Formats: sequence, structure tokens, C-alpha cells
Amino acid sequence: MFTLFYNGKIHSLNNNHPFYSALLIQNNHIVFCGNENEINLPNSQVKKINLSGFSVLPSFIDCHMHFAMASKKIDQISLGHCQSFDETLKEIENNISRFRNGEWIKGGGWNANLWGDIAPNKKHLDSISEDHPIALFNKDLHTMWLNSLALNQCGFSSDIPTILKNKIGIESDGELSGLVIEDACQIVEQKSMDTSLENQEQNLIKFSTGLLEAGITSVHSMENLDDFDRFMKLHRNKKLKTRICCHPPAEEVETMVKLKIYSGLGNAWVKFGGLKYYVDGSLGSQTAEMFDNFEGLDHAGVELLTQEELKQKLNYAASNGLSATIHAIGDKANHKALNAIEEANNQITSSMHLRHRIEHCQIINESDIYRFNKLNIIASMQPLHIADDVEISDKYLGERAKNAYPINSLINSGAKVVFGSDTPVADFNPFKGMQAAISRRYNLDSNEESWYPSQNISIHEAIIAYTNDAAYASYEESIKGSLQLGKLADFVILSEDLMNSNNPEESLTTVEVVATILDGNFVYRNNKYDI
Repeated sequence: MFTLFYNGKIHSLNNNHPFYSALLIQNNHIVFCGNENEINLPNSQVKKINLSGFSVLPSFIDCHMHFAMASKKIDQISLGHCQSFDETLKEIENNISRFRNGEWIKGGGWNANLWGDIAPNKKHLDSISEDHPIALFNKDLHTMWLNSLALNQCGFSSDIPTILKNKIGIESDGELSGLVIEDACQIVEQKSMDTSLENQEQNLIKFSTGLLEAGITSVHSMENLDDFDRFMKLHRNKKLKTRICCHPPAEEVETMVKLKIYSGLGNAWVKFGGLKYYVDGSLGSQTAEMFDNFEGLDHAGVELLTQEELKQKLNYAASNGLSATIHAIGDKANHKALNAIEEANNQITSSMHLRHRIEHCQIINESDIYRFNKLNIIASMQPLHIADDVEISDKYLGERAKNAYPINSLINSGAKVVFGSDTPVADFNPFKGMQAAISRRYNLDSNEESWYPSQNISIHEAIIAYTNDAAYASYEESIKGSLQLGKLADFVILSEDLMNSNNPEESLTTVEVVATILDGNFVYRNNKYDI
């Protein structure tokens, strides 16, 4: 049986044949692209779906998120909308009754950059509850705010092991402040983990549903091997509704080498990308590794890996067929990441076939821009962070803010740029991400001036970063990312034609997903539209 989608404005994103009015689907693949009048099949063999003139694009691919983490947060406290310290405390207090005594209260999204001179402290959370351990991530997921009970249950004390020095906040009187960063956050995550497999599975399915409503059918997720097993279990039970490319932490390299896992291994539903390395922290926490001190501060961020450590780790992984997925925010961190990949390319011939990536690429010196294209490095960026970071970038970077999120410069240099969200740090809505990339306005506010507008890009370039080039980043350009003969039937039907919009910034605020097609089947329909 065939399914014919006809009478549409179908943008293939194939330069040779950019536009069609009809797609014919069989066994979850595209078997014809063109005009419906060219099809000569008996009506009994064809199910016809009238697109009613709507626009069609390949479905979106989110190239950087934390799929399992985001799914766990469905039932957690969300603080991302809180604009002040008092509002944040009130929101936590209002949610306490949802949790049983002794149950961990988790969540996050708080942003101390909005609180003026107030710094989060364990005493604030103790005043809300001493019967629940409370652990709340900040907006960028690099800092956690704990109450006393949570600190005790994690075994944190003023007598801190050397390995955790500078990762646990201590006040002048020797008391713990309640703030922990980077590696210490992982200890909290382990101590507070929900071991209910049934709950985890249900939350993964719920989260997938939200992605489909946004037109997203594929994600590149920064997850560990345990999460990979959960994804595979859902796939085997035919419950997985999102295609997932996993990027496990670099600490799992020995397991992957022993099992002969390499980048690109897997199927159309679950596969492996590169190993995830952390070179530095974040701008929001002022732990991004910079060449020079942050404005008004006496430090230049945090170094999580030295140049030599990163080089050795990356060379070993690359020699075993594992590409690098390197978290780098600051200009020095990005420089180090570029150096390490260049070294691997020079020493290991096979690594030239690996698709190394730098995640975030947030602050890049002009002298390093051209190296992305020269070294075949993918710039994996999250444009919605621009809308959040204008003020703190200006505050902590000063004139160096001109080097923040240099998307247009990277594209013009010939580098492949792909887009994601960093969910749950930011909203996964791809239209918001595109809007941020083409307008660069604080909080996506049309009344705000464009921030370093020379780095604005076109709507076409933004769409390519969520589709065609995104598929390349996961070694999958031969099966998705564009609507072509033989590729998977994954596409999104939109209420507006973004590619031909006279005002794309405005269109991105009003466009709606009419329907999402995955494997040739409707997986989401907007009941406002008859299709």
C-alpha cells in the first residue's frame, strides 16, 4: 500500500530539486517526489492525503539535548519562569505538598543573575522544608542548590576530599553554603536517582510526545550507556517515538572500546555519536574557560581538562573509531578543543573520517573561526541561548561579547553549523531557536535591538542547521535531513511557508505545526487543522 501526500508546498532541501508538490510513501520511505499527475497507480493501492497547500519541510533534528534528564524533569519543579529570588522561593514552597515526607525534591531553572546581590544558600531551602532533601539545578545545569538534608545525604561536609576541592561552596565561617558545581552535581544526581523503571519509561514517552508536537522526530542526546539501554528497550517494545543519537560521557570509553562500539554504529532509531568531553563550565556560572579574566572578576573560569589531558583522551578514542563531542564555552576552551582535534587528525589517519564536534562554541576568537572548516569540525550550537545571554555576555565579557555566538562567521567560513536546544536548559521549540539565530534579540523581544546583527543568519540557513546538516552530524545524511527518493518519510507540515516568508522573524512567532509524520505515519495532528 502507498500513501500519497499531494497539493503541498514541499521543500526538499535538495539543491538539485528544491521543490515538489507531492510525495509518495511506501514502507516508511519516500519512493517518489514530484507532481501527483505523474503517478500511475491504481486508486485501490494508494491512500491519498491532501496537504491543502500547506508547507512541508523535513522534520527537525535537535542536535544537542539531554533527553533522559529532560524526561525526568516532567514531574519536577520548574523555576525557569521565575524572575526574582522571592518568586523562586514562592514557587518552591507552593510545590512542596506534591512530595511525600523524605522524598527528594528536584527540579531547577533558577537564575541567580536576576537576583541582584542575593546568593542562594542552604538556609533559604531549610526554611521551606527540613523533611525533604532538596536539590535544584540552576539554569545552565552546572550548579546545584541544596538544603542541609540533601548535603548530609550526599555526604558533603567541610572536610572535602581533594578531588572535590572548589566544587562545593564553603562560607567564611567554614559552613557549607549549599551550592555545589560540576562533578559534585553528579554525586547529587546519583544519590537522588529515581530507580523506578516504570516511571522512567512513562516519562520518556511523555517527553517524546512534546517533541513530536514541535515537529522534532530526531535528537542528539548527551546520555550515558544506562540511558542508551533504556532507549533500546523502548525501541524493541515499539514504544520509542523519537530517533536518538547518543553521545556518552568520555568516562565510558573503555566500555565502548571493549564492546567495539564506534561512532555511527546503530540503526535508524538508536545509534552512537561521539564521546562527550567537558573542557570547561558555563558563562552563566562564570566557569567558562577564558584567556582573560571575566569583567569585574579576578578569575578566567574553570579548567576541567588540560590541553595535554584532552589530547591524550581524544587520540585514544579516535584511534578506536570514536569521534569527539567536546563541550567548550569560553574562548580558551574552544581553542584547546580545536588544538586537540587538529592533533588527532594529524596523528591518526582514520580520525579524518570521524565527525568531530564542538558543542556550544559560545565564545570563539576570530583567529579560530576558520579552523572549524579547515579541520572539518562541526559547530553544534544552541541559538536560543543568545536570547538568554545578551545581558550576562555584555556584563562579563565586555568588548569580547562581539565574539559570542559567531554563527554567521562560522557559516561564511564554510563550517557546518548545526542547531539544538540544550533542553532542559532551554526550550526545545525549534521556531524559537530559529528566531534567535536570525534576529539575535534579548528574550526574543522584537522591541529589543539586534545584538551584534552582523552575526544574524537567514531563515534558510537556520532550517538547514535543524535538518540537512543536522543529519550529517549523526552520520545519517543518506537517510534523513532532506526529502529525497529513498530517504525516511520523516517530515513536518506547517501552517506557514517559512522558506518564502516576507517577514520570517514574525512568521516564526505565528507558525504552527499542522502535523508531524514519522516513518510515513501521522504521530501528531493539530486539531485546529483539517488534514
